[in-house]
Amino acid sequence: MKRYLIQIQTNFTREPGEKMMVFVDDRELYEAKPMETISIVLEEGFHMIRFRYKIRDKLMPLLVSSGYTIAANYNSLSGLIEVNIRKTPDSENGIDDNELKFMDMTEPSVVSKEGRKGLDIAIEDDDPVYVFSGTSGLKEGVLRIYEKRLEFATTKDLKIETVRYSNVIAVKPKMGSIDLQCEGNVHKVYSIPKENYNEVMAFLNNRIAKEQ
Repeated sequence: MKRYLIQIQTNFTREPGEKMMVFVDDRELYEAKPMETISIVLEEGFHMIRFRYKIRDKLMPLLVSSGYTIAANYNSLSGLIEVNIRKTPDSENGIDDNELKFMDMTEPSVVSKEGRKGLDIAIEDDDPVYVFSGTSGLKEGVLRIYEKRLEFATTKDLKIETVRYSNVIAVKPKMGSIDLQCEGNVHKVYSIPKENYNEVMAFLNNRIAKEQ
């Protein structure tokens, strides 16, 4: 099967830390800075490329039968991502390993075996597994438990406290609450409804063990 060089050029507002995310076939995620070029190789056939910048998404189906240069521009006036595709001249025969040796290919930031779900989890854009009204100390709020983190949003000031399981050493029961022991001997305690307590404890123990 033939393979082709695809180069994606990004252009958007130069703001500190801002990146455009490029998803390829919902399996790979690439992150680009302004005016940066992503170089990847795709096999011939149908592919789906998705661009994301801030809250905007642009979905682009692509039938690959030659090399292409793709310009992805964020239009700050319309608030839309605009895409322009140019076919690379004389590229129908594809690219071989010898040619690739002399090219600087871009490594993906994330590779997902679970498709889009895995990518959403990686960029923390997934839906919560559990949502409860609860407390943390004297603060009331909403606890959202995800695959790789939990978030507690206080009702009064809407501040969000995030605990990532990769930073948790252990989770222990504590009088109807969960006690997350984090690095640096920091403890985060959240109340859990009685009817969900054992299920949530089992879930957290399982997820935290996988992140260690």
